[in-house]
Amino acid sequence: MLDGLLEAVARAERDLDALVIWHEPPFAVGANLKQVAEACAAKQFDRLERTVAKFQQTSMRIKHAAVPVVAAVEGMALGGGCEFVMHASHRVFAQESYVGLVEVGVGLIPAGGGCKEFALQAHRMAQRAAGGDPFPFIIQTAFQTIAQAEVAKSALAAIQMGFGQQGDDIVMHPRELLYVAIRRARALAEAGYQAPLPERQIVVAGRNGIATCQMLLVNMLEGGFISEYDFRVGTALARALCGGEVETGMSVSTEWLLDVERHEFVELLKEEKTQQRIVHMLETGKPLRN
Repeated sequence: MLDGLLEAVARAERDLDALVIWHEPPFAVGANLKQVAEACAAKQFDRLERTVAKFQQTSMRIKHAAVPVVAAVEGMALGGGCEFVMHASHRVFAQESYVGLVEVGVGLIPAGGGCKEFALQAHRMAQRAAGGDPFPFIIQTAFQTIAQAEVAKSALAAIQMGFGQQGDDIVMHPRELLYVAIRRARALAEAGYQAPLPERQIVVAGRNGIATCQMLLVNMLEGGFISEYDFRVGTALARALCGGEVETGMSVSTEWLLDVERHEFVELLKEEKTQQRIVHMLETGKPLRN
């Protein structure tokens, strides 16, 4: 699938005006956990890291393609599917769309650029607010949403939760979805669409942000709402959202955020309890609280 998307972007840039990513519902429900479990059992962590790196590369190609890339979403867009949606130039949602980053349910964090995108959103919000501190926006929009695996229950909720953007289209009749997406893609192309440049100066919450997230996790741990391993996963998420163990207020690049995200993801994959959660999800369809 990653190869197909990379080829689609390349062909669109070479021969076409725009690209629409569409699938009959569900749009996409994330990585193949069976393959992940098999690779973990075989200790193929280098291979897994290369796959995650390719996933990130695909997300970035979608975001920075020379032509507009429109995601046409109906039904579930979870995990990696959600991350592709977040990286598109524009989104056309069917009203009945269920969008979210649900990786914590199997002891992981988003690693296809999802954490990076929320860190970037926090940076932009902070730049528009007095003081320029990204941390309050990370707490309000990202950490709690991802840590609790919240899924938007409608297209409007998806936009409000940060999985889409103001200005995205919402289509009430799902049969019109693909038509509207194609028209939107053509309109963007005809308007002279130019891809955004990769961000080089993203202000992050750093160590203070991580510590504050951990305080929230401690309260939940002491109250019996999460397990000790949930605390471990939450800390990895905090590192990815806050730019890693760097000084608060430091500016980092997109590549730095992707590296932190990928590192934390692979380290969690090596944990026995994450592997147990993946297997349990495959066997029962329900999350394991170990």
